[in-house]
Amino acid sequence: MQPASLPARVRAFFSRHRKLRIALIIVLVLALLLLLFHPKGTKTYLILGIDNYGSLDVNGRSDVMMLVQIDFTRSDITTVTFARDMFIPDINGREQKINTIVRSHDEDTLVASMEGAFGLSIDGWFRVNFSTLVLLVDAIGGCDVELSAKEARYLDRTAGKYPENPLSEGMCHLNGAQSLYFARCRSLDNDLGRGERQNRLMAAMVRQTKHLSIARIIDIFKTLNGAWRSSLSGGEQVRLLASALWLRGAETASVGMPFEGHWHYGEVNGNNGVVINLPENTRLLHEALGLPAPATE
Repeated sequence: MQPASLPARVRAFFSRHRKLRIALIIVLVLALLLLLFHPKGTKTYLILGIDNYGSLDVNGRSDVMMLVQIDFTRSDITTVTFARDMFIPDINGREQKINTIVRSHDEDTLVASMEGAFGLSIDGWFRVNFSTLVLLVDAIGGCDVELSAKEARYLDRTAGKYPENPLSEGMCHLNGAQSLYFARCRSLDNDLGRGERQNRLMAAMVRQTKHLSIARIIDIFKTLNGAWRSSLSGGEQVRLLASALWLRGAETASVGMPFEGHWHYGEVNGNNGVVINLPENTRLLHEALGLPAPATE
């Protein structure tokens, strides 16, 4: 008698092991669902932190400008912080400090100015303020950030000491108030140092989502839905949240603008600030975001 072929032996094996057959079917179905529903592509959003508490109706300078690129295909996030005193050409070609454009115009004008200056495509903006950050960090249960000894002393002095959140050199668990002062601090160095701290805080918040259930994240979204404003409609925000649930605890890379060696302090139109080498910073920004090299004149 000829031995049974391999396909026949496999069929005979699974016919004798019903539980294994069911488990295999479940795995195949889950894999198919993952392929069908896992979001793909890249989206880029601008987060604007306005320098006030309370109502988002109160206008102010956008002291935090963070570009967040979400690559759903690769499941990673890249954040770019912009120095608030950096000059860029606005939509009229006039050099203006980047943090004054929202106050003198609006968020859409800032987005258009950044798209024109750096050759970007931005899919929408979110406007938050000091109160938003405190509420959000506390809602996700705080976040773990590695502090220097100077940063720990600064937070104890400015944010106040919290016995349940003791601070020292090394990894510390920050609450909302501590996170706010950490993100705003520039007295220890400068705007570039502050941007680096904002990137570290964002990465810590993304890592914290890994410990949250999907139900908890949806509950936080519903509770804090009025704590920010956005160019996205309510339905678009819900769809973005559904896609972002796949990225809980994703890896986060960060860069700061302007890039080292391609800026200097100077005067433009009677104002002092950060004067940048625009073509070189644009080239390096595209490189950091994995975008095609910008067109050159």
